[in-house]
Amino acid sequence: MKLDCTSLESAQQSLCEIFNATEIELLALLRSVRPFESMDQRPEDVIYERFCTQFGAPLYPIKVTWFHGTRVEDLHSFYKYGILPKTEAKNLIEPRLKELAIGLKRKGKNPFSSSIAGKQCEHDEGPFASLIKDAVVHAPSNHHSYVKAPEIVEDISGELLGENYSQLVNRYQKITKPCVVAFLSNARGGEISHALLYLKHVEDGDSAIDAAGYANTFFCADGEIISPERIQSIEVLNTLA
Repeated sequence: MKLDCTSLESAQQSLCEIFNATEIELLALLRSVRPFESMDQRPEDVIYERFCTQFGAPLYPIKVTWFHGTRVEDLHSFYKYGILPKTEAKNLIEPRLKELAIGLKRKGKNPFSSSIAGKQCEHDEGPFASLIKDAVVHAPSNHHSYVKAPEIVEDISGELLGENYSQLVNRYQKITKPCVVAFLSNARGGEISHALLYLKHVEDGDSAIDAAGYANTFFCADGEIISPERIQSIEVLNTLA
């Protein structure tokens, strides 16, 4: 089985299959549960427990589709290298940014120096991805938009140009395409509860985009490459180009 939150519809279909429930049964239980009234449990845990009680616990292993947002010049690079961790990605991106920085002047200090210093452990290597595609495409609820400006591009631009980093980021944006790369990984726990919370927010009246911001959760490969074989699709976001 597979959990796929490409859209609201795919998430709903996935959860029906995972819990062996009909759409009517799934939506009826979502409407009846009151997860936000609990003072002791997270809303997603309340919903998940109710679903397990009514339909039984999901049978693992379950595959999960994850969504990695970024900008690249060559989309085919993903089929050559896969999705790279931070250090390896930097080795490819930094020389290109140095070329693009020619003619630009540095000013002041790197505004990202503190955040860079705090991101030096294995769990900061990524690659990172989101469970819900809309969270990547629209970056709601103060999510960083990686399809507009990958964090590593901002960090390197700050190292090169200090406060003038945005000038280099703008140059990078002009030569790259925003895209979402979908790939598969085994469920690690928690994904199903967040997908249920996503549907619950929509059932309670939130838009699908807002619901994605409230319910999204993240994937970190802890420094391992996402191999090309695991990539399902690469979508160019032409409206954000």
